[in-house]
Amino acid sequence: METPLHYSALIFDSCQDENDSFENLKHDIDLFNQDPNCTQIIVNCLSEWQLKLALSPQPKTMLVQMATHPYVALVNGLKAVTEENVMVVGLSTPIMESDKKSILDALRTYPALYKHNDLQGFDTRLLMFCLQHTIEQNIAIDSYLQAVSVYGDTPIITLP
Repeated sequence: METPLHYSALIFDSCQDENDSFENLKHDIDLFNQDPNCTQIIVNCLSEWQLKLALSPQPKTMLVQMATHPYVALVNGLKAVTEENVMVVGLSTPIMESDKKSILDALRTYPALYKHNDLQGFDTRLLMFCLQHTIEQNIAIDSYLQAVSVYGDTPIITLP
């Protein structure tokens, strides 16, 4: 029997897309809360949505203030991650259990995965290294996916 793959879920979204919604945020938090292998849920999004969440705290959920500068926002979100694997989630599409499972299965063998704009999976060390390098080189990025694609020697695998 395979050992469980523990991971952190990082919900990171500047809430600029017209499809982003608080309902999607709640759906995703509930989905990750039900997964015993998800050890923490980090929410880095609009302050007013975080205030709503703070009124009724959820298990294993940490709220991180969204910064206006992309580098600061990306670093703040990633600094809160404690697991070796992280699933990065946006808010324009609710995450489906089957998509989450495909990312987790693939993370067992590959460190950089793309399912769609609202769901990617990474080895946290790779992501931190790429993010640090892009900041040091002053490369303009606004997402974790860009950090890995701009600097990483590891190609990003796209899942069907």
